[in-house]
Amino acid sequence: MNKSASLAIILILTLTTPGYSQDAQRPGRPESPSEKPETASGKVPEMQLVNPALPAEDSEFTISKQVDEVTLILSITDSKGRFVGNLTAGDLKLFDNHQSPAKWNYFQARTNLPLHVILAIDVSSSIRARLHFEQQAASTFLKRILRPETDKAAIIAFGSTVQEKTAGMTGDVKTLDATIRTLQANGETAMYDAIILASRKFHESRRNTGVRPIIILITDGVDTASKATLSAAEEAAIRSEAAIFALDANSIYETNPKGRLVLEKLTHGTGGFVLSAREDADLRDAFKTIEKILRSQYAIGYPPPDLETNGSFRPIEVNSSKPGLQIHARKGYYAPTR
Repeated sequence: MNKSASLAIILILTLTTPGYSQDAQRPGRPESPSEKPETASGKVPEMQLVNPALPAEDSEFTISKQVDEVTLILSITDSKGRFVGNLTAGDLKLFDNHQSPAKWNYFQARTNLPLHVILAIDVSSSIRARLHFEQQAASTFLKRILRPETDKAAIIAFGSTVQEKTAGMTGDVKTLDATIRTLQANGETAMYDAIILASRKFHESRRNTGVRPIIILITDGVDTASKATLSAAEEAAIRSEAAIFALDANSIYETNPKGRLVLEKLTHGTGGFVLSAREDADLRDAFKTIEKILRSQYAIGYPPPDLETNGSFRPIEVNSSKPGLQIHARKGYYAPTR
């Protein structure tokens, strides 16, 4: 990995230089707590915006790659699972590799960084009965979420093997819709291999402009055919800087689906979520929730303290001075290598 490529930590983390909007807040050095903060975690119930009357997104806010700057993307919910959209920089404390950054370069609510979405759909025999509805829901989601000239998506299908169904990322929703409708279910489930392929595509496509890479999995989480392991899939996702959102498609008759635990493990470290999609209505609601998440995020940019080019994993922790809030963000990143 060369230095220029490895220093880009996008979506949840990216090494960047910001183009500031007039509304972006630029705090100085965050207040250092007397002890190490606890990392927030938790599951996500139905989500609503706590403050829906937020200012419009600033179309001029961009983030471009530069050495030695991390961009952290956050989703924040309250104790009832509702999105909190009215926090300020002073409400948050951040630690990179257990140290406070010397300063924050910017803070922006409702970031509008371009979305790059890879929709990875399980087409194994186990989901054949539901495939048609999943196709409809996925197409509707992409039509709603992709902004013209800004956002892009790609389709990956995984059964016994993994197949790229689109030639790279595209913003053409008609092409994406047509591609989704050609999918057919058959075979086993190579989910880990699909995550590694999606992660590789993001890693290869990183360029000068910051984006939010997202992997959306529609699956029951039970891998039966991958050559790769769960740990390899986890590491690939972290290195690709993509957040994973998993739509749990386990049967409603499964009382304790083992695939759910796998999906929770895959999503937690990337700042993503597991959402129930066990019934048709659940799937519609899950896509709506992802849309809310992506439209209700914060962006923080800061220089990482004492960054060494040794390839080590650097944990990130964020907490809030306001009680009862859950911070959903990537749990760390890998330092660049020489």
